[in-house]
Amino acid sequence: MSAVTESVLESIISPVTMSEFLEEYWPVKPLVARGEVERFTSIPGFEKVRTLENVLAIYNNPVMVVGDAVIEESEGITDRFLVSPAEALEWYEKGAALEFDFTDLFIPQVRRWIEKLKAELRLPAGTSSKAIVYAAKNGGGFKAHFDAYTNLIFQIQGEKTWKLAKNENVSNPMQHYDLSEAPYYPDDLQSYWKGDPPKEDLPDAEIVNLTPGTMLYLPRGLWHSTKSDQATLALNITFGQPAWLDLMLAALRKKLISDNRFRELAVNHQSLHESSKSELNGYLESLIQTLSENAETLTPEQIFQSQDSDFDPYQSTQLVFRQLLTSYKF
Repeated sequence: MSAVTESVLESIISPVTMSEFLEEYWPVKPLVARGEVERFTSIPGFEKVRTLENVLAIYNNPVMVVGDAVIEESEGITDRFLVSPAEALEWYEKGAALEFDFTDLFIPQVRRWIEKLKAELRLPAGTSSKAIVYAAKNGGGFKAHFDAYTNLIFQIQGEKTWKLAKNENVSNPMQHYDLSEAPYYPDDLQSYWKGDPPKEDLPDAEIVNLTPGTMLYLPRGLWHSTKSDQATLALNITFGQPAWLDLMLAALRKKLISDNRFRELAVNHQSLHESSKSELNGYLESLIQTLSENAETLTPEQIFQSQDSDFDPYQSTQLVFRQLLTSYKF
């Protein structure tokens, strides 16, 4: 495999090279790269997230506050909600963790770097990506869960303790899951879930202490939790993880959408009389046959041509929501 041109990420994970990272770690094995925090200055726009004050000065969007302080305020209804940037510092002092989602909206240099990094990581062009800044104080953190995204975490201030545990229940998950939800599992996740979940404190986890200047590559699906008893600040670069299923479905949709029958309005099968149900079943069988024929003629080239599709409508919607809110003053 040909080597990848040296990059900002490569300079941070050194002595691991970008080629070694792609071959030995990406996309399933975590990597901890330690060094001085000054090396993060190679990240474009880093000076705008160097301190919590820097972040609050540029972030013109609602801030997610998370943790026990929120649970207490809401009388147990929720552990998180959105507040204005003006209120965020007050919640921070109460012990809530702050999440500045889509921080890259306010730092064009970071946005451009993320797009370049997406290409270096060989991700499809339509992959969702963003920067998130996390700030926590007085024991703030997140309980055990796994993500459907992958993260590059750059610890800027303070020390944060991470628990990392191999996921024996699912591989390549396509949705986020909080361990506190067990034994409830969403239908899609249930279809490929195996065994019993781990205990909530992840007793068999590896303990990783992130100190200023440490970078953690966190693959999707890895069980993890975080905790800090001091003020911490970290920059997360988050990438979606489009599966071959996503690309194939997008390519198949492009083939089928030209057929008017597939664009017809669907009906509620339960609302029909038996004779109509039988007639509809026959009609759907003909559509299934057409679908099968199109799937059989699907080519790798057609699949590759779908790489710029929108694989994450939720994140796309969130981005539009955040963009609209940037015009408001708090």
